[in-house]
Amino acid sequence: MLCSICAAQLHREQAMDANHWRCLNDSMWSEVPAVQVLAWRLLKRLHAESWARDLSDMLYLDEATMVWAAAVSDEAVEEASVKHVDSNGSTLEAGDTVTLIKDLVVKGGGFTAKRGTAVRNITLVADNAEHLEGRVNGQKIVILTQFVKKTS
Repeated sequence: MLCSICAAQLHREQAMDANHWRCLNDSMWSEVPAVQVLAWRLLKRLHAESWARDLSDMLYLDEATMVWAAAVSDEAVEEASVKHVDSNGSTLEAGDTVTLIKDLVVKGGGFTAKRGTAVRNITLVADNAEHLEGRVNGQKIVILTQFVKKTS
């Protein structure tokens, strides 16, 4: 029931391509409990994507299916998730606001992002703990986590 790309990403033989999983929008409504569980687990794995968070909020599982879906050991979930931390060691989450701690030359952007610039509503790069995305001067850029600090 899975294409070769889906299977490779599920078994971690290939890097996770979040856009490939947009098909969950349809398959999460399947009446087959195994498909529902897989959709729930994948949406949790893709929580850094705003569309995945939205789908996860809409997904409804009956009580027994929810118990099955959540029956993943904490170690497995911890191992599967990539932790993004700022320059001070604070854990970053999608939607956080960060401040640049250094002037950064934006390659291809033609400008320098100045120290102290607030970057709101960041997106975390799911397969790389050192990268996050955010908008600076109206352009979406990739920023290294070592050059930001989380603002409360």
